[in-house]
Amino acid sequence: MDRQGREEREKEGNLVLDYIKDRRAVILLFLFTTLIYVVVCSLYQLYNLPKILYAFLISLFVWGCYGVVDANRYLRKRKKLRLARKHPELAVEALLGSDRQVSFGQGAFEHGRATEPLTELDRAYGGLIEELCRLQSALESAEELRRSEMTDYYMMWAHQIKTPIAAMKLLLNGREDGFLLAEELFKTEQYVEMVLHYLRLESIASDMILKEYQLQELVKQSVRKYSVLFINRGLSLQLEDFDVKVLTDEKWLGFVLEQIISNSIKYTKKGTISIYMKPDAPKTLVVEDTGIGIRQEDVPRIFDRGFTGYNGRMDKKSTGIGLYLCKQIMNQLSHGIWAISQEGRGTKIYLELSRDNEPEQGDRD
Repeated sequence: MDRQGREEREKEGNLVLDYIKDRRAVILLFLFTTLIYVVVCSLYQLYNLPKILYAFLISLFVWGCYGVVDANRYLRKRKKLRLARKHPELAVEALLGSDRQVSFGQGAFEHGRATEPLTELDRAYGGLIEELCRLQSALESAEELRRSEMTDYYMMWAHQIKTPIAAMKLLLNGREDGFLLAEELFKTEQYVEMVLHYLRLESIASDMILKEYQLQELVKQSVRKYSVLFINRGLSLQLEDFDVKVLTDEKWLGFVLEQIISNSIKYTKKGTISIYMKPDAPKTLVVEDTGIGIRQEDVPRIFDRGFTGYNGRMDKKSTGIGLYLCKQIMNQLSHGIWAISQEGRGTKIYLELSRDNEPEQGDRD
């Protein structure tokens, strides 16, 4: 009890000292005011002028000096606060009087300390802000760990489910109805691949291997993968011969091609899927189908996450993830992707593969 009492008395004593420190400007002003009366009395005896005039002139001078200093301090503080909003974490360190060098672009804080005198109230607010920053950082770290663990789990699941899928493929060989089941199994496998690529999207930069590839070979690999669906649906394929080399990542561009071909097959009940190079753009690949097309008001949003559009909602199975992934991957590869479509007449998907920025609208059909 005695120890607690001593600590409380020490805290009360510190509070009194802190209050005096924070109010030192007011105390100095009081001393100045007292000094004014002393000087006024002295001048009255020397020059015999009205006391009120002396008091007014001296008070005006003192308050004028104080006003200039206070206005200057206020303007500088406002400027620093505006700059600090761009760098809040450094502003906290400066507010707390850290010894580490903290510098904003225009010198809002110098040598890691605020250029204005800090009051105890300022330091208390600074401590609160620092604690909130630590709490926010801890929450972000916990969320990042949770997200990482969830991603690892889903990736493990996606890899493990490939084994029973492969086994089911073997079991379907020789069955009369095997081609129908094989098609559904193929779709399941593609959904698993989509999940894997979605989970890897955040770390795509570390997973990317850029090389020069023959575009024709990449397209043929993707088409070959969907040959069963072409046959089962009775769709024809027109693949133009072209000799074009592109600097890209084989796996990620292959995924984009597969998604676009898959969409063309899904929404084309009968007719043809054509793959060719855009005549006036030697490195722009076009995948064109004669399917149901897309409503004009939906075209600008087909690459948005989760957007399915009218036809997607009618299909009941569209997730709105495939084209979103395509857009994100193409951005990471420094390629461009866009679409032109007419409802009831088909869709054209353009893949601009020159590793430049996506062309302007005027360069498109």
